[in-house]
Amino acid sequence: MRPRSVVGPLLLIGFGVLLLLRNVWPEIPLFTLFAKYWPYLLILWGTVRLGEVLFWHSSGRPLPANGIGGGEWTLVVLLCLFGSGLYWGSRQSWPNMRISNRTLDVLGESYDFPVKLNVPAGKTPRIVLDLGRGDVKVVGTDSELVQVTGHQSVRAYSQDEANSESKKAEVTLEKVGDRILVRTNQEKLSERRATAMLEIQVPKGASFEGRGKYGDFDINDINGAVEINSDNAGVRVRNISGPVRVELRRSDIIRATAVKGAVEIRGKGQEIELDEIDGPVTVNGGYTGELTFRRIAKTLRFEGTQTQFRAEKVAGAIQLRPGSLLLEDVEGPMRISGKTRDVQVAEFRGELDLEVENGDLELRPAAGAGKVSARTRNGNIDLILGSTAKFNLNARTERGEAHNEFGSGIQDETSGRGARLTGSNGGPEIQLTTERGHVTVRKGSSSPATSIMPQRIPDAPAAPPPPVPATVQQ
Repeated sequence: MRPRSVVGPLLLIGFGVLLLLRNVWPEIPLFTLFAKYWPYLLILWGTVRLGEVLFWHSSGRPLPANGIGGGEWTLVVLLCLFGSGLYWGSRQSWPNMRISNRTLDVLGESYDFPVKLNVPAGKTPRIVLDLGRGDVKVVGTDSELVQVTGHQSVRAYSQDEANSESKKAEVTLEKVGDRILVRTNQEKLSERRATAMLEIQVPKGASFEGRGKYGDFDINDINGAVEINSDNAGVRVRNISGPVRVELRRSDIIRATAVKGAVEIRGKGQEIELDEIDGPVTVNGGYTGELTFRRIAKTLRFEGTQTQFRAEKVAGAIQLRPGSLLLEDVEGPMRISGKTRDVQVAEFRGELDLEVENGDLELRPAAGAGKVSARTRNGNIDLILGSTAKFNLNARTERGEAHNEFGSGIQDETSGRGARLTGSNGGPEIQLTTERGHVTVRKGSSSPATSIMPQRIPDAPAAPPPPVPATVQQ
């Protein structure tokens, strides 16, 4: 009869001892210890099995044919996967969950503690918020008070524990010189287990500076500057008279509407939407979603990981989507460059310098357009001109076909694998070049079939006239 291994019972005993220690000594860093030292289990396991084999051999008992059975190998693989994943996860900064010195943040129960604070601030205070984790809404009012309301949630295993932790992380409001400091004090907790949900009413003349780890900022109706710095946040600002500066390591959306000052955005994230910005706009970073810029009164500069562009003014809109860039009613001088992306530029004025490595180009210059230079290595180029357009055209493809759908005034010629379209009637210079693709010039409207212009909100329907009382028959 084959001898039975004691590894299974020892594993059960060890697991039970760990759980017992966790219940008796709650402060033991169980998950951290396991994430760091789990390979010792493999060493202990192998040592026990080697000792068993040597003992069975010395006592003359039959040895197992395979050393370790299939079930044990399965447990070894699962332990390696689980331990490696736990160690990797313990070294990451998770937005919603992390391995801490006690347990996972998702365990325990959430206890809410109300917040209601106020302090006199004057007409133009500087509000500084240390948010930590949570969401905040800032609203400008006609009052000269700063009022903070809402609640802070603490995750704990009991009400008594939550009460003790909430005293450490109590929201505070104090005036220091011309600054008003709002602190959630979450860093005083041993773990990241508190979340604040706050509304701050400030004087309209205030400026605001917010710092955070994870959460959203919603700021409306203030005349001063706005500055946001966070590891992971969504930012929404509206009706801001001063400049806006946002720096985020990660974000789901950044939205700014009706900002009179400059807007500067840096970091990484997904979507950006800017509308009605009177000052210059600068965006720098890596963004994976849809970016929309509408009604930008001054210079717009975008420096992305794959695409860069600059425009002097955006009267209409610019949309940057995965795989495409659309511009409509934009003034130059414009400079656009990128890697793999289709580009459509409609109703543009001023000079245009456009270059992509791979992608189709569609150009619809408006009256007043200046010099145009457009290049793509792999892609087709379509130029749509009005019937009375003035131009000095030189369009060529090194490997492809040239199509003249404009009519008289443009000549086409073929040379080897390439072709060329030329023509001049006294207008600005237009240089189009593709290495592999077709070149087409045709007549048409300057407006694209699918407009990205901002949609005007329809007026409310007129109220119906009051009913006329019925005439009583005599």
